[in-house]
Amino acid sequence: MSTALNWTGKDASFALGRALEQQSRLGEGPRFLRDGATYVPGSHENMLVVGDNLPGLTALLATHRGRVKVVYIDPPYNTGNALAYKDHGHDHASWLNFMTPRLMLARELMRDDGVIFIHLDDGESAWAQLLGHEIFGEENSLGTLIHQRAKGGGNSPSFVRGHDYVHVWAKAADQAGAFLTDKKAPAKLEIIDGKRMLVETDVLRAGFGRYARGQERRLMYEDILEVKGAKKLAEVDAKLASGEFMLKPWGGGKHAVVRVTPAEKASSKLYSIIKALGGQNDLEDLGLGGIFSYPKPVELVKTLVASQTFFDPEAIVLDFFAGSGTTAQAVMEANRRDGGARKFILIQTPEPLRSTNARSLVDADPDAGFPEISRLTAERIRRAARRLDPELSFTEIAVAEE
Repeated sequence: MSTALNWTGKDASFALGRALEQQSRLGEGPRFLRDGATYVPGSHENMLVVGDNLPGLTALLATHRGRVKVVYIDPPYNTGNALAYKDHGHDHASWLNFMTPRLMLARELMRDDGVIFIHLDDGESAWAQLLGHEIFGEENSLGTLIHQRAKGGGNSPSFVRGHDYVHVWAKAADQAGAFLTDKKAPAKLEIIDGKRMLVETDVLRAGFGRYARGQERRLMYEDILEVKGAKKLAEVDAKLASGEFMLKPWGGGKHAVVRVTPAEKASSKLYSIIKALGGQNDLEDLGLGGIFSYPKPVELVKTLVASQTFFDPEAIVLDFFAGSGTTAQAVMEANRRDGGARKFILIQTPEPLRSTNARSLVDADPDAGFPEISRLTAERIRRAARRLDPELSFTEIAVAEE
């Protein structure tokens, strides 16, 4: 017996997704405009697409199908709460119909080893997980990460909700790599020949099992032949010659064998609980505080992006619910960490910012009503770039629907 998620409008939403995929293959459908003229983006440029993300994603298929390594989205929650921009509250069926064709197009844009992070609260988490299984395949579900976003407080009548969920799927689970992060202790950072290197001193041990307090567990280089034999000594000598190992004076005239790794290449597996508190400070640091109610922390998104691009520093990252532009800044931070050249593609509809101080912060016309959120997105990219990557350029384009 098969099990499926059903809702009113399901068939039509899947049919729409398939039609848009086919429309792009036929060279029809939406296109991009820059300064009023048709624009064909390069496959490796930073972009901010202003417009509805459904035609935006469709238009991207012409140049970026199968090229995106990481998709991160923080879609509108189905709560009806007032946010800094209008977050339309709908029933679950409407939310599923809204998301279905967009996720189908996102899957088409992903590389075969690509992954998607879908960031949600309790409101749509369960429904999103079932929908993701249908679109990406349950066999391609990689699990759920927990984002700890608060320590305490709150006015909940039951318990303090201090976390969100980040559901993760691969386009093909057997091709997605491990999720990595910077390596932590017991290794330590040292400057060697002017470079930041991670130094691990506990590389070789004299034996297995417990050691008495104060007993030296490390196997010194001078003792390798006696304890481990000539073959092991030859292995260590080869790694010393290649620069992977070094000898460090350890007392008594002996030397510990240490592994040295460039800091930007030293990795550990990502833990499933990620602590990143608030995103307001990130905006305040750029002089854009007080506009957006719940910006996502740069540290969270940078961690997610880096986890799948640790050894892929030229990857493309897509966010089609760009909001305040956190993902663009996170990509810049990831590039600064390892000298990478990752690119971002952000899509944001030009909905009005409903914030009393939004006009002055994005230099809007006081007689024209609230400025659009996409203007905040662009301004944040510019300000973050001045601080993190002064040479960065990005193309702002609009979606033209046929």
